[in-house]
Amino acid sequence: MQPLPRPGTFAEGQRYIYGLLASAAGMFCGVCSVAMIALLMWGRWSPAEEHTIVTIFGWSLGGFIVAMIVVIVGLLAGGPVGRFKVSASPHGASLEADSEVSA
Repeated sequence: MQPLPRPGTFAEGQRYIYGLLASAAGMFCGVCSVAMIALLMWGRWSPAEEHTIVTIFGWSLGGFIVAMIVVIVGLLAGGPVGRFKVSASPHGASLEADSEVSA
């Protein structure tokens, strides 16, 4: 396997770092989700606690998945070289998206 080429510009280097961070975040969150499911399945909970534990873990896992999506999309789209710009003022909020088009 050949190594990746060195980034030519600062922006390419930042995109590379953010890509690695997003990949690591996805892998970490995936492992944590599997660990939570394993705890649910093999946690040896008493029958009296099962409903409460399943409810707590279900809401936690749902929030965890939403947080994972927000973090990964934020890293990929809104990093220092991102293409989205959000601004808020007393007159309202705006969202701008920029695209590089190579000709």
